[in-house]
Amino acid sequence: MIPASLGQLLAKVSKLRTHLLFAPSYFTTARLSNQNSKPHERNILLMGPPGAGKTCVGRILGHRLGMPVIDIDDDVLERTWGMSVADKLSEIGGDGFIEEEGKAVCRFAATGSVISLTGSNPLHSDAMRHLKHSGLAVYLDVDTEDIMQRLSRMKVNRIVGQDAGVSMREILHYRKQFYEKWLDARVLCGTGDSVEDVADKVLRTLRRYEDSESEVFVSTRSQMSSDPKFFSDVVIEGLAPDGGLYVIPVKKTEKEFIILTRLYDEATLQVSTRFLEMPTCNVGNAENLYEKLSEALRKRGIPWDNLIAFNSDNASVMKGRHNSVISRLKTSQPHVQDLGCICHLVQLATGCGIRAAQVPVEDILVGIYTHFDRSAKRCEVYKEFVDFTDSDHLKLLRYCSTRWLSLLTCIQRVLNQWDALQAYFNSHEEVERSFKVRDLASHLRDPIVKTYFLFLSAALKPLSEFNIAFQSEGIQIHRLEEEMCRLMKRIMGYLIPARAIVAVPLREVEYGDGHQLADEDLFIGADTKAFMRSAELPVSAEKKIFQTVRSFYEAVLKKMFSSFPLDHPLLRDLKVLDPAARLNITPGTELSTMVCRAYGQNFADQSVVPLKHLTDHQYLLELFHGPTASFKDLALQLMPQLFAHCLPQMCNYLILVATSGDTGSAVLNGFRNLKDSDRERIGVLVVFPENGVSEIQKLQMTGFQEGNAKSISVLSNFDFCQRSIKQMFGDSSLIGHLAVEYSTVLSTANSINWARLLPQVVYHCSAYMDLLRNRTLTFGDPIDVCIPTGNFGNAMSALYAKQMGIPIRKVICASNHNCIISDFIASGKYDLRNRKLQVSNSPAIDILKSSNLERFIHHASGGDGSLVRDLCLNLERERIFKVSETLRQKINLELQAGWCSEEDCLRAIQEVHTTTGFIMDTHTAVGKVVADRIHDKTCDMLHCTPREVCSGCLKSPSVSRYPTGSC
Repeated sequence: MIPASLGQLLAKVSKLRTHLLFAPSYFTTARLSNQNSKPHERNILLMGPPGAGKTCVGRILGHRLGMPVIDIDDDVLERTWGMSVADKLSEIGGDGFIEEEGKAVCRFAATGSVISLTGSNPLHSDAMRHLKHSGLAVYLDVDTEDIMQRLSRMKVNRIVGQDAGVSMREILHYRKQFYEKWLDARVLCGTGDSVEDVADKVLRTLRRYEDSESEVFVSTRSQMSSDPKFFSDVVIEGLAPDGGLYVIPVKKTEKEFIILTRLYDEATLQVSTRFLEMPTCNVGNAENLYEKLSEALRKRGIPWDNLIAFNSDNASVMKGRHNSVISRLKTSQPHVQDLGCICHLVQLATGCGIRAAQVPVEDILVGIYTHFDRSAKRCEVYKEFVDFTDSDHLKLLRYCSTRWLSLLTCIQRVLNQWDALQAYFNSHEEVERSFKVRDLASHLRDPIVKTYFLFLSAALKPLSEFNIAFQSEGIQIHRLEEEMCRLMKRIMGYLIPARAIVAVPLREVEYGDGHQLADEDLFIGADTKAFMRSAELPVSAEKKIFQTVRSFYEAVLKKMFSSFPLDHPLLRDLKVLDPAARLNITPGTELSTMVCRAYGQNFADQSVVPLKHLTDHQYLLELFHGPTASFKDLALQLMPQLFAHCLPQMCNYLILVATSGDTGSAVLNGFRNLKDSDRERIGVLVVFPENGVSEIQKLQMTGFQEGNAKSISVLSNFDFCQRSIKQMFGDSSLIGHLAVEYSTVLSTANSINWARLLPQVVYHCSAYMDLLRNRTLTFGDPIDVCIPTGNFGNAMSALYAKQMGIPIRKVICASNHNCIISDFIASGKYDLRNRKLQVSNSPAIDILKSSNLERFIHHASGGDGSLVRDLCLNLERERIFKVSETLRQKINLELQAGWCSEEDCLRAIQEVHTTTGFIMDTHTAVGKVVADRIHDKTCDMLHCTPREVCSGCLKSPSVSRYPTGSC
């Protein structure tokens, strides 16, 4: 038993009372962000080999994000040395150059900038540590062949660190390890990607990094957890309290009413903001919303008198004069203050900018729409002009000043059909003899008007992106203050030099006359510049256009500064909705350290999971190079470190594990390798069937009988072991006894634990990348994956990889004669009646009750927790369940399955050995037999090989018999 020296963990919650401030908001929500680091608050470091396009991409990013751009070569090294980089390299040579470059970088400092690193910066550890202290490293991963071609076009035949006799390809390959070491995020740059394409990818990567999919988890047996669990919770708990498995919830469109409280703590004499409740309110009328707010107060015994202010979005159901939440509050609680809208201000600022210009944009948009609206004849005639000018047949949209996203979309539609509209109104100017038609014809002929429309199509994008972000399904409101400041800096960067924005606080930035960029440096968009060149506008017209542009930017910024509540304490306190603090792993530092510790030195192959060709279109992913020669090592070298990191410091944990062979030794090895302080508070007990594992596996497990890791055997099968551990988790008296007597909490490291599945997803992704790297596939080509499966964990991780974007077409599940999974996939019926576990030559899949199948049914049913709960109850009570035909068909869209006899398994080992000399283990042989039967051979096939086999394991060269053990 693990030590109980730390005692019970006591949780004390102080009662806060008096002044309260509620900030409700009603919106569609799916998942909460859990990312700690906000990349744009720090520097963005672009890293990659020479020729990766770091400088060009950096300029685009800086322009789009409103951030200063710094090129290490031009802005740091050459200024520090007073000479060109080439001259310095020639003067001191390659070895000395890296050291001098590192020293110069270590003396450099910047914040909130896009920094393009040199290709050799990552080779200097001190320099990279200095840069990463305030920066997020984004690795532009370009294929080596692409880099070679680019360098050839640039006439670069030698780079820093390339000694005589070393080829360019060799030095690029050597540098790759340093880029991998320092990266926080990777951007895969495809062949033919333009710098704009790469910049878009970087922005999407940064957005994912900052607003990653939620780490809020739910049980497979609940519709939605009333007490959301975070990553650290599910790693520690393993099994949900209701007996289900933890999963990321299927994306829902539940509408929730967010309530924050601002409280005064008399004990500390401080005011703080706390999340109060997030009740579901799918019927979004004022009556229901008001009742939800009232219910939240009643449940906590909070009197209405303590409500001092109300804040929400500007929806009529919230802020309308009649029949709204605020109208009810003003009637029942007249002392409540309405703080006003803080979400619709961007549209108001945009309107000010439009009206400040001398071009009647809104009148033109409205005039075009109303001309064709409800006139089928005019629309029919106009279609001929659209066809004649080869314009797209897109509907002209109605502009409405109160709709956030209508302006940019309407402008883009008009620009798309500009030639058709101009031709139509020119030809109808005399026909209809309407002053409205004449005005529209005149505007559409005016190149200044078209120039301004093109300018708006570029300038409005960041404003529209801001609005879209805060209308998305995910909860974003905790980022409002940060995003408002970022948007203002971006707009400022279009009008004034970037260095002027960085130097002073936001409110002190000067953007009036005398502080602005020259006309040629103003941001007006590439299409606008191209049109102005082609139109050959007179100087006076160009001057008018640039003055209009300046007026637009000035009016937008003036409205933002006057209306944005940048200094409002509530806006800052909304950050409490970000649950990042619940998972305190900084992706670029601690997590990277854990990964290096797990996979750096204790795997026999440098690539960890090497990919090998088997036959024809079939490939092997070797998963057995870990310390216990089992594929389970891939998860169980990292999982214990995640577990230890997430544990409360003053609590002991006992890890219970049931195994059919591979898991036992892998989990014992993984937890034994924790640091001493973690081993003192984390114990591991592995339970395995005495006659259900190989002799080698038994020796591996029984070898762990000291310290914090122990194993015991039972005279039964694996299903009994797994069922017994689940019963222990459900035994409240046992859990209470361990907590009181030993200050110990139970957890599990089986594949039912989310932290076990997570690392397995990675090798399915890496396998696809390896197939791309060796040019077996081109990006986007589909693959099928064949997995010998019993507990469905590896198969489930492949499906998660598919869900993340890896183009896996089908997952083929292969069973031995314990073929309950293949029977279920074929029939939709999971029937344990009259079925006994049969010992086989592939013991790792000798399982009848597949735990992770529950996760898949939850996934395939669209997150129907009630269905999963009912099916599991039927299985417990009647030993059978059956899914509907509709759900079975959905399952077959993602899964195929088959089973293999013992004879066919051994025959396959012999045949492959005869033709290739390769000795498959029995599990891989099961997979190959099934794949050969059902795979249609229209795409490549990936086999997951869980074990290594040495020739000494075979009784004869003919492979007439395969022993139970493997090595």
